[in-house]
Amino acid sequence: MIGILCGLKSEAKLADRIPDVLVGVSAARPERARALAQHMAEQGATRLVSFGLAGAVSPDLVAGDLLLGATVMAARDGCWEADAAWQGEMVERLPHALCVAFWGSDRMATLAKDKGLIYRRTGCMAVDMESHIVAETAASYRIPFSVVRAVSDTASMDLPPAALVPLKEDGGVDARAVWASLRQDKGQLADLMQLALGTRKAMKALRHAVDVMRELG
Repeated sequence: MIGILCGLKSEAKLADRIPDVLVGVSAARPERARALAQHMAEQGATRLVSFGLAGAVSPDLVAGDLLLGATVMAARDGCWEADAAWQGEMVERLPHALCVAFWGSDRMATLAKDKGLIYRRTGCMAVDMESHIVAETAASYRIPFSVVRAVSDTASMDLPPAALVPLKEDGGVDARAVWASLRQDKGQLADLMQLALGTRKAMKALRHAVDVMRELG
């Protein structure tokens, strides 16, 4: 059985297509993510997977790039190595996937200047809010972990305010709050549309990854 930790409800719907999985949705809340990861391990998960969207911090990545985590780094906790054998099997079936280092953060990287700082200081190529928690939990329970993510926003992109409204408890987007943000600042519409396009490309890449994960079991 695999335990898959996501941040968003939409990511979890994709992950649910994989047989024999436990899927948790953190809704971008670090403490919930930790509790979910521990729960999955205690329920008998033999592997933990961080799955979903990621922000690029390397200028070499574009929206829709499929990323497999080779390593995960975080400020407080150090560095963890992902399961290389499982990753190799994924790459054989998804030759366009990129194996990269991830930076795990309890806060969303929203500004291009912050993404650039992460890249320069760590050499990581992407950032998300769940991978370091998955890695840390897997290490404490002595089980392997993997990272399967796709780029939704590039390193040069500042996230618009409407993208930063808190998620619902179930990890869904609060459409009412997004519209309220848009009414307050209509100038962000172009950036929000660009993010939506990048997210659509990323979700398409994740669907391909799910097909392969179903084959691997």
